[in-house]
Amino acid sequence: MVENGGQASPEELASRLKMRENRLRELHEELAALRLASDEARASREAGEERVRRLEEERGRLKERIRTLEERLRDGRREREGYERRLGRLQRELERREEEISRRDAALRRREEEMEALRREAGELVARKDRALQDALRRVVGLERDLEEREGEVQRLEQEMENLRGRLGEERELRRRLAEPANLLRAGIELFNESGHLRTVGSLSRTLGPPEVHVELEEGGEPAVLLTFTWQGISWQTYAANPSPDVEEPRVYLKSAGEDLSGVQTKPPNARIGPGGKVLLGL
Repeated sequence: MVENGGQASPEELASRLKMRENRLRELHEELAALRLASDEARASREAGEERVRRLEEERGRLKERIRTLEERLRDGRREREGYERRLGRLQRELERREEEISRRDAALRRREEEMEALRREAGELVARKDRALQDALRRVVGLERDLEEREGEVQRLEQEMENLRGRLGEERELRRRLAEPANLLRAGIELFNESGHLRTVGSLSRTLGPPEVHVELEEGGEPAVLLTFTWQGISWQTYAANPSPDVEEPRVYLKSAGEDLSGVQTKPPNARIGPGGKVLLGL
């Protein structure tokens, strides 16, 4: 009901003022929810940055990959800072509106049309805030998904590093053992026993009888183990077996052979063919 020359009654104005206060309270609650979402996004991002920093200290060989991740994080941080600036502007705009409403409360009865315009403007502001909140929520979901993918990649890299450390440890132990000539001889004999050449020696032994076996180290920087088999003082074969991890295949091969020992310097046996046809060091 409109009285006093087109102005609203006090009851109607009070009702409208109460609706305005309720709307402002809703705006405050939406703003608090928006801040909470921003804090959660910031906490999630900071946790991701801490994981990346730990990886930087542990993986010198993966600096390029980590640098790429840091660039992505910086892009995300710039997006977050831009969002916070927009949020600050919205908050300042809301505060300015509240101050304006406070100044106009005294003239509320005479300015019903202006109040209606302000309500429409507040509705547009809420709509913009709703859109901004939905955008922020979508970005948070994307950041969480990206963080999960990065954590999976980190776990895979950690497993690869652990496997690499294990292989390096085994290789260092093998090199240490092979530095001793006696260990190198045994490793070369073991490598020969695992090769297909053992069957060749076994086949000849069934025909010509057990051979005399001499095992020695080849001269040179990366010495191979030389295994010489002599049958009945006539036929002979010399195989090279190199157990060093740096040597490419074939690591066991026939080095020389012959059917005549004339002019060939023979050496006394220091190994034998044992059970199963395998070469054993010692007589």
